[in-house]
Amino acid sequence: MKIKVLSTVILSVLLSGCAGQMAVTKATMEFNMDAVDNRYARGSLTILMAPVYAVTTVADYGLFNPIEFWTGENILTDKKSIYDMEGKNYIEINDDLDESLKIAPIKLY
Repeated sequence: MKIKVLSTVILSVLLSGCAGQMAVTKATMEFNMDAVDNRYARGSLTILMAPVYAVTTVADYGLFNPIEFWTGENILTDKKSIYDMEGKNYIEINDDLDESLKIAPIKLY
């Protein structure tokens, strides 16, 4: 039973963290772009910072993007989740769903 619950929690985090605003990685990239004004130096800095980008990507995918998905808001940018933004909507299903399935299920206090 404990393995099933743990597996469900891990799977829900992994599946909900694959997309989001990537706020930590974006902030790192902005630092990289502000550090120097030369494109070759920026490219070199990106290579040198590869381990930092690995850590920020894991932080985004494993923590901040799932929080964004489950709460409907990115806690770092205070913007609503990309999952709730308007799109072209090639397939429309919202009219057929219960209202509780149209909003983020968890609110942080």
